[in-house]
Amino acid sequence: MRVIFKPGNAYEEIDCFDFREYEHGIVLRDEEGYNIGYVPHDILSHIVPHSDEQVEFENGQPSESGTAE
Repeated sequence: MRVIFKPGNAYEEIDCFDFREYEHGIVLRDEEGYNIGYVPHDILSHIVPHSDEQVEFENGQPSESGTAE
């Protein structure tokens, strides 16, 4: 997945395999589980899954509760 964030005037991005969310930000991890970065919530823009990580929903949208039906 790609994590997009804006630490200053320009957007930056980091490719990672996984992340763990904590109270003040997210810790990015590689395929072996090693921490490769940290992004505070206040500069986090969005997270984009790679095409093979996309989840297809039956009606094209996730359910209202955010859980799979």
